[in-house]
Amino acid sequence: MNEALNLAEKFKAKSQQQAKVIEQEVENATTQLNSFMTVKLEESKTIIKQGMDSLDTSNDQLLTTLATHQTDMSTALDTYMSNVQAHTTKHLNQFAEDIETTIEAYTDHIADLIGQREDRIAKVIKSEMKKWAIVAGLSALAMLILGLIIGALLFNKFSKPTQPMPQPKTLSQTQQPIDYGKK
Repeated sequence: MNEALNLAEKFKAKSQQQAKVIEQEVENATTQLNSFMTVKLEESKTIIKQGMDSLDTSNDQLLTTLATHQTDMSTALDTYMSNVQAHTTKHLNQFAEDIETTIEAYTDHIADLIGQREDRIAKVIKSEMKKWAIVAGLSALAMLILGLIIGALLFNKFSKPTQPMPQPKTLSQTQQPIDYGKK
């Protein structure tokens, strides 16, 4: 969890730093635009004074000069906006890459933690399975021995001793063997 907080702190510090850089660049660009606009306004003011002082200047020349200044001012404003947009885009892209890197690092960290916990759970399950297998095996063996003992006792109790039945004597068993060696 500390790693996530550290990543968040780094992310926050980096964001604040980038915001300051963007703010400084916007301020610089605004100052430059202000200076440029002031110079152009002074030029416009001078041109207007010259136009009023010199009634010989034609109205067309004055309009042309003012149009040129208006075009210059539009160009300066467009340049300023392009610069601000380029810097902002650059910093936002960097910011997005930093966020992506932070998220990937956090995701990898979470995946590692999940893997470690799964390994621990698997070890606990295997340990418990071994215990249960041993207990089940011993129980089965005890039941088998108990069954054999009960079976033997029942067998002895209910079985009657068997005596062989006397076989009827056959003729060959009743006669004496003849000894051919005697005469």
